[in-house]
Amino acid sequence: MDDSEDDQFGPEVHIGMWKHYDSLRQAKNSAFLTANSILVAITGVLFKEAKSVELILFVSIVGILVCISWFLLLSRNAAYIEYHRERAGGGNKNFWMPKTRTPRSKWLDRTPLAAFFLFWVAVLISKVLSG
Repeated sequence: MDDSEDDQFGPEVHIGMWKHYDSLRQAKNSAFLTANSILVAITGVLFKEAKSVELILFVSIVGILVCISWFLLLSRNAAYIEYHRERAGGGNKNFWMPKTRTPRSKWLDRTPLAAFFLFWVAVLISKVLSG
């Protein structure tokens, strides 16, 4: 779809899509937080019961893959939100941008992702070095 075809939609449509993608972002964050929390709990049980190193390595690799998927989905979702925000503002990239010095939500959303990713890398490295 080129820009001329896209111009047939009014700002209301783009605002609606913006809201839709924001809701999807929140749902994705919730699902990935839950998935990572479950994997952390499994890892805790495996560490506590001194289960095999291979199983802990497997869970940590799954955790890393989950984090990579999370990052890619958040990046794609942020691009959709930016697109609809710009279209709703008639080409203005700063349409409805808050007047604040805090980081934008697309960067803050990645903080839990980064924490879990670093956790999984640390588990992987610790098990490789000790095992």
